[in-house]
Amino acid sequence: MKISEQWLREWVDPAIDTDTLARQLTMAGLEIEALEPVAGEFSGVVVGEILEAAPHPDADRLRVCRVSSGAQELQIVCGAPNARAGLKAPLATVGGVLPGDFRIKQAKLRGVESQGMLCAEAELGLSEANEGLMELAADAPVGADLRDYLGLDDTVLEIGLTPNRADCLGVRGIAREVGLLNDCAVQAVSCAPVAPTLDETFPVELLAPQRCPHFVGRVIRGVDLSRPSPLWMQEKLRRSGLRSIDAVVDVTNYVMLELGQPMHAFDFDRLRGGIRVRCAQAGEKLRLLDGSEVELHEDNLVIADHDGAAALAGIMGGERTGVSEVTKSMFLEVAIFDQISVATTGRKLNIHSDARFRFERGLDVTSPEWVSGYVARMVMDICGGEASHVVSAGGGAALP
Repeated sequence: MKISEQWLREWVDPAIDTDTLARQLTMAGLEIEALEPVAGEFSGVVVGEILEAAPHPDADRLRVCRVSSGAQELQIVCGAPNARAGLKAPLATVGGVLPGDFRIKQAKLRGVESQGMLCAEAELGLSEANEGLMELAADAPVGADLRDYLGLDDTVLEIGLTPNRADCLGVRGIAREVGLLNDCAVQAVSCAPVAPTLDETFPVELLAPQRCPHFVGRVIRGVDLSRPSPLWMQEKLRRSGLRSIDAVVDVTNYVMLELGQPMHAFDFDRLRGGIRVRCAQAGEKLRLLDGSEVELHEDNLVIADHDGAAALAGIMGGERTGVSEVTKSMFLEVAIFDQISVATTGRKLNIHSDARFRFERGLDVTSPEWVSGYVARMVMDICGGEASHVVSAGGGAALP
């Protein structure tokens, strides 16, 4: 498991350095397997904005860009396929140094002068992505130092958790350990309550209550997935090894990493009749979000609607009801699934996921309702929309 030290220190911030923090966690049983900087060593890189991009006169794959560095306008020759007017991207200025002691000099490319370099993530040591320029947020301040803007003076802690420490499969759980070890306060979860404004519910039936003792659902209508998730969220996901997909998926991944509770968002307009948490029918098939199709067995637990299986419970959602760029309404599921059921299904079908990894180790069974509110508030703050009342099935005496 990978987490950002900066993210951890938002929850708890003892007066110790990174190495001391790593030693403390290791001696407490949460072994730090690696400490990695979130970016390579570089300097002289600022937020740049491409003002114009025109074809190179003597090279089909190159473009001649007029780029603002905040202080001046520069001519830069770039071969990235996504170089276009209006794009904000990292700009390495003349005199700057990139990872590997690569020094930026004024040069000529196929006879055209280039006064700097527009950069991909790989060229800055941020990731292996090298297919195009790193695209920064539209509101990124032109001329700002990139290290400061992205908060890149940070360390990724790679933690090797033993199976009995499911409570530390989120930043919150690790923060509790650090707070205890240093006798300092830990930030509480803060979330403005979500007042339901939709008089709408969606029926939920638990047909296998021993394997799903608690299921919480909520409809959110009017979401706008064209709105990107905020930069701070994308960066936290990247430093944890996950890429940004869209705002809704990013929120569910973010909260899973923060609180340790997996969840799933369905496209509400693709669901039919109601939710049925049941065992699969022999020979029933499900195409998953990763594009693979699995043939289910009678001992596999699924989240289904009245048209059939829609998700493999506790493991992965289905393609038929997954959110996409055209989603306008969503159904948010937060549930508790039996550890053995999830582990057995995952092994038999040979499917690995972050959700399976957490469910099969056991979760806080009291969390679904308040986590549902936390996620709904975050989705609505980013994507807009209106929320329904919570639909809760099971819980109480049914919980282990």
